[in-house]
Amino acid sequence: MGFYSTFSPEPLKFISSHYFCPMPRLLLLLFLLSTLHCKAQEKESVQPFLVFDSYYSFIGNKSADVWGFKAGVEWNKQWRFGFGYNKLSSDIIEYKKLPAEEISYAKNDTVKAQLFLTYYPVMAEYIFYRKDPWQLSTPIHLGYGNSYFQYFDKNDSGRKIFKHGILASQIGINAQYKVLKWFGVAAGFGYRIMLANNPDIDTRMSSPVFAVGIKVFPGEIIRSIRED
Repeated sequence: MGFYSTFSPEPLKFISSHYFCPMPRLLLLLFLLSTLHCKAQEKESVQPFLVFDSYYSFIGNKSADVWGFKAGVEWNKQWRFGFGYNKLSSDIIEYKKLPAEEISYAKNDTVKAQLFLTYYPVMAEYIFYRKDPWQLSTPIHLGYGNSYFQYFDKNDSGRKIFKHGILASQIGINAQYKVLKWFGVAAGFGYRIMLANNPDIDTRMSSPVFAVGIKVFPGEIIRSIRED
């Protein structure tokens, strides 16, 4: 959701491994947002935004960080609509009994496997309080993605097992503080509900969510450049 958490102890590792990997998508998003702003510059009711966020939550009794970004438009200073990309960054390990077709690749029929999860949320967010530089809002997200476990076989090669689609929803409350005309910070909390989970994930994934993040307003950057 539009939630933004910050509990990763390795921010540089996060930047290189989670944002640079989908960098072509980020560049495409920036291009699309800039184009949108150019077409709607005379309509102040439409403003593009870009959010770099993460969520601190739980998978079972283990803490779990999910990093990602979202992009979209703010309409009439009251609604935001957008889409994004999220990826689990924490190491969630489970012991899994291998399916029959995988046993020949491993030393044992039970292996230590790591959970991998990515999903693509669409969002709608209602801004119910606005007094510069503060905003309060209620975001709702619905995201579809994929999950699987990976273990290392006899040759130390990674093998994927128990692949399955997931569907998650999230709702909560966000607070945003606009530090500069083109830059803001945000924090929020809410609850994630798994509507369709991977049946081979033994632990509960529905969980409270705590978050922080940063928000960039490309339209304001473009406007400032043009004014100069």
